Amino acid sequence: MVVVSGFGGDAMTPRGQRTQQLIAALGRDWDIELISMPAQGHRGGGGTTGRSLARQLASWGVQQTLFDRWELWARRRFSRWRPDADAAVLIVAPWSLAAIAAPQLRGADVPYVIDAGDPWAVGLAEPGGTIAARRGLRAERPIWEGAAGGILTTPQQASRMQARYPNLPILARPNGYEAPVKVAAPVEPPAPDPTVLRLVHLGVIYAARLDPMPLLVRLRDSGRWKTIRFDQFGGDPEGMLADAPAGVEVRNHTAIPWAEVVARTGEFDAALVLGNELGELLPSKAIQYLTLPIPRIAITDTERDDALADFARDHVAWLAVAPGDPDAARLIGEHVEHPWTAAELAPPPADSWSTVGSELADFVDSCVGAGAPRGATAAR
Repeated sequence: MVVVSGFGGDAMTPRGQRTQQLIAALGRDWDIELISMPAQGHRGGGGTTGRSLARQLASWGVQQTLFDRWELWARRRFSRWRPDADAAVLIVAPWSLAAIAAPQLRGADVPYVIDAGDPWAVGLAEPGGTIAARRGLRAERPIWEGAAGGILTTPQQASRMQARYPNLPILARPNGYEAPVKVAAPVEPPAPDPTVLRLVHLGVIYAARLDPMPLLVRLRDSGRWKTIRFDQFGGDPEGMLADAPAGVEVRNHTAIPWAEVVARTGEFDAALVLGNELGELLPSKAIQYLTLPIPRIAITDTERDDALADFARDHVAWLAVAPGDPDAARLIGEHVEHPWTAAELAPPPADSWSTVGSELADFVDSCVGAGAPRGATAAR
């Protein structure tokens, strides 16, 4: 079996983790060939600070015309590719590798499963006005039509694709969590100040996420706390946390290893996950948050059909709250003051990578393994 995954060799990315866990599970019954980009081929900084005008214009041109910034690499890699496999899995994002590899797999009669489970997958994007968006839509349709199965992150995504392709087998399954690494001893936190609400967010904050500042200000204005402290580990390249008002203290930190995160959780009252502007997407970090021994709070739109809100409702020690909820301070206060037990805060085995990897591999086997139906299953 061939697995095409642009980030498949990078365990620091959600796509890379998913790829490696799936390969490990598929290795029970298959010999695996992984096609992925070299790490230096997909690492890159955000923003435009320090970049020349020419480079900024080139970047804009790529965004307007190419599937994504890895399309040229994908075209070179697959220009003379002749698939020699019994089956394949195409893991996106990035989308360009699947868009170029899928036609060659179909031409060689190699059945494949498309895994667009990452929250940033573009496979479900609606057409837009750019050349890139129109090209992407034209490339996407035959990929799904020719697939033997599809894997998505959330039921919301799966429902939308099932309506489009009613005969296509679909599995909705987000990533699993990495078992927390044991540390010698937790960091001894200072004695908590009841007038300060200590919140932490782990991972880079992007504009695609909901803005946390309106909620932080609402919590400050409630009078329940004197100060709302927000510790951000991982960067804020777009300045969403800039210009915090009085009473809201933002502390920016570089990203740290997860073992250190777990060791330092005594410094915080709760961990925040910011929902996406598009509610059908589940932030992948929500899964790893299950390993934190403190309460978790999902900031998202609870009035819509929202994947993160559903996730929070389905798991113990989670609270889903909307940024504009007038009752947010009471709900969050009660949540962080609740005497959660170690068992309630422990990560559930059903969401571990060992379980999730097996589920993904079993689904792939059912679609392309011995005895699986052959030929396109999707409705044309």
